[in-house]
Amino acid sequence: MRALVAALCTLALASPARAGAPPDTAQALQYVHVSHKLWWGLGTAVAIGGAAALDRTIELETDENHSEFEKKLADFAQPFGNAAVVGAALAVTWGAAHLTDHPSLVRSTVRIGVADVTSGAEAFVLKNAIGRKRPKNSPGDPFQFEPFSGNESFPSGHTTIAFSTAVAIDRETKARWVPFVVYPMAGLVGWSRIHDDEHWTSDVVAGAALGAWTATAVENHFARHGMGFFERFCWTVEPEPHGLALGVRTGLE
Repeated sequence: MRALVAALCTLALASPARAGAPPDTAQALQYVHVSHKLWWGLGTAVAIGGAAALDRTIELETDENHSEFEKKLADFAQPFGNAAVVGAALAVTWGAAHLTDHPSLVRSTVRIGVADVTSGAEAFVLKNAIGRKRPKNSPGDPFQFEPFSGNESFPSGHTTIAFSTAVAIDRETKARWVPFVVYPMAGLVGWSRIHDDEHWTSDVVAGAALGAWTATAVENHFARHGMGFFERFCWTVEPEPHGLALGVRTGLE
C-alpha cells in the first residue's frame, strides 16, 4: 500500500546509473529515468488542465454548500499547510531531538525542512510570476492572470507545503500507518483552500504536484549524496543552568 500511495502522490525520480555499470545498462537506466520524469510531467499537466476545466463549476458548487462542520474542518486543516506553523513544529522537533540525543531524528527533521523551504520558495516564485487572481477577487472567472501584479493564487502555497511535508515524512519513516495519516491530511489542507475561496481547484492540484515533486527530489538527492553541508554546518542547542544555548557546529574540529 505504501508503494501505491507513493506512486500516486510523489514523483518517482530515478537514481542515476550506478558507477561501473556496463554502457548499455547505464543507457537503459538513463532512458527509464527520463521516461519517468516525462510521464510525471505529462500526468501533472493533464491533472492541472482537467482541474482548470472544472474550476468555475467547483467554485460555484463550493459557495453553495458551506456548513458549520465544513468551516470548522477547514479551520482545523489550514495550519498544517501554513509555512510558519510547519516550520515552528520542525524547529521544536529538531531542538528536542538534539536535547534528547536522537541524531537520526535530527537529520530527518533537517531533510524535511530542506524539502519544505525549497518547495515553498518555488511556490513563491511561481505565484508572483504567474499572478493569477484568487476566486474571491475574480468570482466566476478563473482565467484572470496579471504577472507580477501581487496576485498569488497559482499554485496554492499551503497545499505545496502540506504535500512536501507529507512526502518527506513518508520517506523518513518506515511506519506503515504514516501514509494513511499524512496524505489525507495534506489533501484536507488542499480542500480547505478551495472551501475558503482562497484558491481554484487547479491551484491546489498544482501545489500538490509541486510539493510532492520537490520533496521527492530532495529526498532522492540526500539518499544519493548524503547530508554533506548540513552535517558539517548546523545549529546546535545545548542546555545551560538558566536556559538553553544556541550555537553553531561546523563538524570540522
